[in-house]
Amino acid sequence: MNLQQIEKEKAMQANSKQEIASLKEEIKALNEQLMKNKKLQASPQEKNPLIFQDDIYGGITIDHPLIREIVQTHQFQRLKDIKKLGYTYQNIPKANYSRMEHSIGMYYLAGEYVKQLQRRQPELNITESDVLCVQIAALCYNLGHGPFSHTFDMFLDAIHEKNKSGKPWKNVSEASVKMFHYMLEDNEGLMASFEKHFDNPKEDIAFIKELIQGTGYEQRKDKKFLHKIVYNKKSGLDVCMIESTVRDAAVLGMNVTFRWKTFLNQVHVLRCDDGESHKCFSKDDLEICNDLFRTRHSLHRDLYYARKSRMAAIMIRRILVKSNEIPIIKDKSRRVTISQATKSMSGYTELTDSALNNIKLLVDDPEVQVLLKCLNTMKVIGQIGYVTPTDEWNEDKITQHIVQSIRSCDISNELIIDPTKHGYENWNALTQYYYTSDGRTGQWTHEWAQPPPSAAKQLRIFLVSGDKDLIKEVQGVLRELIRDEQLIPGDIYPDEENYNLMPQVPPLKKEEATELKEEVASALATV
Repeated sequence: MNLQQIEKEKAMQANSKQEIASLKEEIKALNEQLMKNKKLQASPQEKNPLIFQDDIYGGITIDHPLIREIVQTHQFQRLKDIKKLGYTYQNIPKANYSRMEHSIGMYYLAGEYVKQLQRRQPELNITESDVLCVQIAALCYNLGHGPFSHTFDMFLDAIHEKNKSGKPWKNVSEASVKMFHYMLEDNEGLMASFEKHFDNPKEDIAFIKELIQGTGYEQRKDKKFLHKIVYNKKSGLDVCMIESTVRDAAVLGMNVTFRWKTFLNQVHVLRCDDGESHKCFSKDDLEICNDLFRTRHSLHRDLYYARKSRMAAIMIRRILVKSNEIPIIKDKSRRVTISQATKSMSGYTELTDSALNNIKLLVDDPEVQVLLKCLNTMKVIGQIGYVTPTDEWNEDKITQHIVQSIRSCDISNELIIDPTKHGYENWNALTQYYYTSDGRTGQWTHEWAQPPPSAAKQLRIFLVSGDKDLIKEVQGVLRELIRDEQLIPGDIYPDEENYNLMPQVPPLKKEEATELKEEVASALATV
């Protein structure tokens, strides 16, 4: 063997030693992670765990002391008094579960999700703190909801438009972060428990807030895939969507082909062509996932935006708006209005579905009291019809046309245009990564969450009135508008559907409305 061959052999041996050393380091890191996982499985547990008997998942056990402590706070227990589906239970009795049940379900699913990844892919270095953060974020995701859930969002939109003022938050997840922050401040000893169970509580709390809002990657930058478990803006398929869809489908007795346990077993975190690690689904599961979106679309049509459900939501919104000048919510030592309560988490904590009871006792507005009775006796507002908007004939223009066409009275406050949603509002922006059987990765774009042809947006028109003659007059205006401008599909509702109308609370005549507006303008000018 010549000198050149000897040097080559030594170089090969040196490379082999480096590879062996590198492998030893990887094995050491994997062993350390396995030890951490064992510690996670042996994490401190409550001697007397909380056990929730859930209609969907069976028994859900909460045995981590920190999770139990959160569940027992006033801020979380408040969710028992907020119906997830608003007043829908009046028409569909099984739709009576609370935001608390939904939150416990999200906690359970998120825990199963992240633990599956932790067990299958130890190289991801998912720690005990990571698991706990994801579980807490899922548990607290709904903290920001107000009375009757999304009906309260309608109230905030109406108040914002009426007062030309800024909303207290951009979305419910932002409100949930505010309530979570207040929970830490308001419960003595809770922050100490976070410090006990987290090595870096300040960073972990910031991470939990990021997970709830689904924005920002300041924490756990090497584990961005964790940000997409609780709330996923990119794909639309997250723990919140899965839990809501599966639970609400059960309300209607719908068959769901999506099997969440099988789905979670097939999720992998892989490095994709953008250089980032993403949660990837099996390419074979595209239709199963799309079927979940189709189920969600059916729920929008048959449950969330069922006409009777929307009429109840409209009535509640009107009750809340007309009662907003009266301080009915207790905020520590004072009483505040509903909108004022949203600016103080101590007041917002007291704001639940029970607000209607306070309104019944403290607000003497005749229409408010009539609407409250209608909710309990299942009387309805006037049903006018529906149209399909165009670029020229949008919601505002249709409203203006109908109001101006009614000569007998001013119906600007009674006419309601209610846009429907179908569950595919942002479908063209949704994407999802997948993997194939041979280990390649790709990205679904147009194939993912594709809406069916029936997912067209429509506007429903209602009138907060029990005056049959006025309802017919408004229907006549709408019928002509549909015919002349071809706002189809569109039609008026049949007479027999306006059979159990609310008592008449006549709107102001045109001249009375004008006088009132002038009085208000004059009063404001002197302030």
